[in-house]
Amino acid sequence: MSLNHRQQRELQRIESRLFQSEPHLAAMLAVFGRLSADQRMPAREQVVVTRMDRMRQAAVLITKAIAGMAAAIAGMAAAIGLLISAVMALLTALVMGSRARPPQPTHQQTVPGSNGH
Repeated sequence: MSLNHRQQRELQRIESRLFQSEPHLAAMLAVFGRLSADQRMPAREQVVVTRMDRMRQAAVLITKAIAGMAAAIAGMAAAIGLLISAVMALLTALVMGSRARPPQPTHQQTVPGSNGH
Protein backbone atom coordinates (compact mmCIF):
# COMPACT_ATOMS: atom_id res chain seq x y z
CA MET A 1 0.00 0.00 0.00
CA SER A 2 1.45 3.36 -0.96
CA LEU A 3 0.63 6.48 1.05
CA ASN A 4 1.47 10.07 0.32
CA HIS A 5 3.74 12.07 2.62
CA ARG A 6 0.87 13.62 4.63
CA GLN A 7 -0.76 10.23 5.25
CA GLN A 8 2.56 8.67 6.32
CA ARG A 9 3.20 11.55 8.74
CA GLU A 10 -0.30 11.16 10.22
CA LEU A 11 0.24 7.42 10.73
CA GLN A 12 3.56 8.15 12.46
CA ARG A 13 1.80 10.59 14.82
CA ILE A 14 -0.83 7.97 15.63
CA GLU A 15 1.88 5.37 16.23
CA SER A 16 3.79 7.73 18.50
CA ARG A 17 0.68 8.51 20.58
CA LEU A 18 -0.12 4.80 20.79
CA PHE A 19 3.39 4.00 22.07
CA GLN A 20 3.03 6.69 24.71
CA SER A 21 -0.47 5.81 25.89
CA GLU A 22 -0.59 2.01 25.42
CA PRO A 23 2.94 0.55 25.19
CA HIS A 24 1.75 -3.08 25.65
CA LEU A 25 -0.82 -2.78 22.84
CA ALA A 26 1.75 -1.06 20.62
CA ALA A 27 4.17 -3.95 21.18
CA MET A 28 1.50 -6.52 20.27
CA LEU A 29 0.60 -4.59 17.10
CA ALA A 30 4.29 -4.42 16.14
CA VAL A 31 4.56 -8.23 16.46
CA PHE A 32 1.40 -8.66 14.38
CA GLY A 33 2.80 -6.29 11.74
CA ARG A 34 6.02 -8.30 11.48
CA LEU A 35 4.16 -11.62 11.26
CA SER A 36 1.74 -10.45 8.58
CA ALA A 37 4.11 -8.26 6.53
CA ASP A 38 4.38 -10.69 3.61
CA GLN A 39 0.64 -11.43 3.38
CA ARG A 40 -1.77 -9.73 1.00
CA MET A 41 -4.68 -7.75 2.33
CA PRO A 42 -8.05 -9.52 1.91
CA ALA A 43 -10.05 -8.20 -1.05
CA ARG A 44 -12.98 -7.17 1.17
CA GLU A 45 -10.67 -4.86 3.15
CA GLN A 46 -9.02 -3.17 0.19
CA VAL A 47 -10.15 0.31 -0.64
CA VAL A 48 -11.31 0.60 -4.22
CA VAL A 49 -11.57 4.06 -5.69
CA THR A 50 -14.56 4.11 -8.01
CA ARG A 51 -15.32 6.41 -10.89
CA MET A 52 -18.02 8.06 -8.76
CA ASP A 53 -15.41 8.80 -6.06
CA ARG A 54 -13.23 10.52 -8.64
CA MET A 55 -16.20 12.45 -10.01
CA ARG A 56 -17.12 13.60 -6.49
CA GLN A 57 -13.54 14.73 -5.87
CA ALA A 58 -13.52 16.62 -9.18
CA ALA A 59 -16.86 18.26 -8.34
CA VAL A 60 -15.53 19.42 -4.97
CA LEU A 61 -12.40 20.86 -6.60
CA ILE A 62 -14.45 22.63 -9.29
CA THR A 63 -16.82 24.05 -6.66
CA LYS A 64 -13.89 25.38 -4.63
CA ALA A 65 -12.34 26.91 -7.73
CA ILE A 66 -15.61 28.62 -8.70
CA ALA A 67 -16.05 29.96 -5.17
CA GLY A 68 -12.51 31.33 -5.25
CA MET A 69 -13.10 32.97 -8.62
CA ALA A 70 -16.38 34.48 -7.41
CA ALA A 71 -14.62 35.95 -4.38
CA ALA A 72 -11.87 37.38 -6.59
CA ILE A 73 -14.43 38.92 -8.98
CA ALA A 74 -16.37 40.42 -6.08
CA GLY A 75 -13.15 41.91 -4.70
CA MET A 76 -12.24 43.37 -8.08
CA ALA A 77 -15.74 44.83 -8.50
CA ALA A 78 -15.49 46.48 -5.08
CA ALA A 79 -12.06 47.91 -5.93
CA ILE A 80 -13.31 49.26 -9.27
CA GLY A 81 -16.34 50.80 -7.55
CA LEU A 82 -14.08 52.46 -5.00
CA LEU A 83 -11.82 53.78 -7.75
CA ILE A 84 -14.78 55.21 -9.69
CA SER A 85 -16.11 56.85 -6.50
CA ALA A 86 -12.71 58.43 -5.83
CA VAL A 87 -12.44 59.77 -9.41
CA MET A 88 -15.98 61.18 -9.24
CA ALA A 89 -15.26 62.86 -5.90
CA LEU A 90 -12.07 64.37 -7.30
CA LEU A 91 -13.85 65.68 -10.42
CA THR A 92 -16.68 67.09 -8.29
CA ALA A 93 -14.20 68.85 -6.01
CA LEU A 94 -12.37 70.33 -8.99
CA VAL A 95 -15.56 71.59 -10.67
CA MET A 96 -17.07 72.94 -7.45
CA GLY A 97 -13.78 74.49 -6.43
CA SER A 98 -13.54 76.51 -9.65
CA ARG A 99 -17.15 77.75 -9.30
CA ALA A 100 -16.86 78.62 -5.60
CA ARG A 101 -14.11 81.23 -6.02
CA PRO A 102 -15.50 84.77 -6.23
CA PRO A 103 -13.97 86.98 -8.90
CA GLN A 104 -11.00 88.93 -7.59
CA PRO A 105 -11.42 92.73 -7.78
CA THR A 106 -8.89 94.52 -9.94
CA HIS A 107 -7.43 97.98 -9.29
CA GLN A 108 -9.68 99.56 -11.89
CA GLN A 109 -12.93 98.44 -10.26
CA THR A 110 -14.58 100.77 -7.77
CA VAL A 111 -16.92 100.04 -4.95
CA PRO A 112 -20.51 101.13 -5.73
CA GLY A 113 -21.60 104.22 -3.82
CA SER A 114 -18.16 105.67 -3.48
CA ASN A 115 -16.74 108.56 -5.43
CA GLY A 116 -13.69 106.66 -6.53
CA HIS A 117 -11.22 107.98 -3.89
